[in-house]
Amino acid sequence: MKAHLPKIVIVALLVLVVGVPFVLKPTRPQNNTLTAGADHTLVIFTPHNEQIRHEFSRSFNRWRIEQDLGFVQFDWRASGGTSDLRRQVLSQFEQLARRQQEDAGIGADLFFGGGEYDHNKLARGVHVPRNGQLVHISATVPMPLPSGLLDSIFPQPTIGSERLYHPDRYWIGTALSSFGIVYNRDLLSMLDLPEPKTWSDLSDTRYFGWIALADPHHSGSIAATYDAILRRLGWQEGWMVLRRIFANTRYFASSATKVPVGVSNGDAAAGMCIDFYGRFQAGAVGGQRIGYVDPAYMTATTADPISLFRGAPHRPLAKQFVVWLLSDRAQQLWQRRIDPEGEPELFELRRQPVRPDVYTARNRQSWADPDIDPFGTASPFAPGIPSFFSLIGDLTHAIAIDVHQELIAAWNAIRHTPENHPHRQQMLELFDSMPKELVIPWPDQLLKDDWLEAIETSDHPLNEAASITLANFVSQFQTRYTQDPDLRIKNRLRWTLFFRNRYRQIVKLAP
Repeated sequence: MKAHLPKIVIVALLVLVVGVPFVLKPTRPQNNTLTAGADHTLVIFTPHNEQIRHEFSRSFNRWRIEQDLGFVQFDWRASGGTSDLRRQVLSQFEQLARRQQEDAGIGADLFFGGGEYDHNKLARGVHVPRNGQLVHISATVPMPLPSGLLDSIFPQPTIGSERLYHPDRYWIGTALSSFGIVYNRDLLSMLDLPEPKTWSDLSDTRYFGWIALADPHHSGSIAATYDAILRRLGWQEGWMVLRRIFANTRYFASSATKVPVGVSNGDAAAGMCIDFYGRFQAGAVGGQRIGYVDPAYMTATTADPISLFRGAPHRPLAKQFVVWLLSDRAQQLWQRRIDPEGEPELFELRRQPVRPDVYTARNRQSWADPDIDPFGTASPFAPGIPSFFSLIGDLTHAIAIDVHQELIAAWNAIRHTPENHPHRQQMLELFDSMPKELVIPWPDQLLKDDWLEAIETSDHPLNEAASITLANFVSQFQTRYTQDPDLRIKNRLRWTLFFRNRYRQIVKLAP
């Protein structure tokens, strides 16, 4: 017996370790009438968090009970960020399309959440060879909404410069998103830093090692944040600010939801995130420890869409869910304070509704953020400013993520080099340098100096030239990538080598 005693103790300890979390797991209040005995199923790909999934599935089933309809079982596919899920979906559709079975669908109904870029990608779908030519197969189909519904909900099809729904109804906005800074007031006090107000505040060298960011290859929301910075500040100035923020960054998370959690835990003093992640975390922590700010005139307000998959197995139910999402009741669920007897039951979602007509004084009385006013504050981008979204993931990896240690070493060398040192200016020029093809080819010095004013002034004599130059700069990459699918990988490797060499040169120049 003594010989077996150590083994018995080990097994007992293992049972204890495995079993305790289940014994101590907190029970969640459930209305079993809303979850048991589902008669129908909806399969939904979504980057939305558990809180949104819980409240919307519960509220939809409450509404269906009131309509004497059957229960709905929600099958949420939520294993990744928006970009990860989009790539997963397109990969499945490509396999089907190659077998000419795309209309059978992938066994899913809706893609709920994310941003316009990823939903447009789903609408464009995949290209497969058929009969000697490439055929376009969309992963989504136009939303079959009741006639006149969109016109009644959206008096204007845009907010700022951004669309609220696809012109051909391939996606419909269900909420609004903006992008800002979440910060930890305790750590800011320790670092003797004021609360950040705009993006460039995060480039302060006192933030060195105290910033949290997400990888834009995995998170569509953080890619949209970087894109907004570039479109507001311009390509060159924007990357100068972003590169300094990257150099202050402690880590790049695989999911945007991890950034506000890391800031809340004290792993970072500040980070970039989508608005409701920041507001939700501030509310969850309580008190005044966590703050969130939308940089004034430096962010963007965009639609958070939903799309209907080709071959959706539960198409009528999916359509009903989308129409319900646009209802006054569902729209207010994004903002209402917790009501255990009503809605929301457990979580304040703290998102911005997409319908302008719900922003009334009466509705705001029950809202978690009664002062939000996206339709009154959204600022459009200048008409000639293109989106740089398609370049952001690869370039962020080449500049920062794939060479993060070299970037930190270079920035640290600059930080400790005196202002009057003979090499400091050269070090900064190396730090901000770009490969030749990533420098906008302005045709002359006048346009290079005055492009921003020209873009923002419709009757400026250089307006058209500035717009064409920027559009050609962005479109050239997509054209080349279409002609040579391997060029994207080649460019990223070449750019990574370029930046690594520059950062190492900086370190060698340091005193």
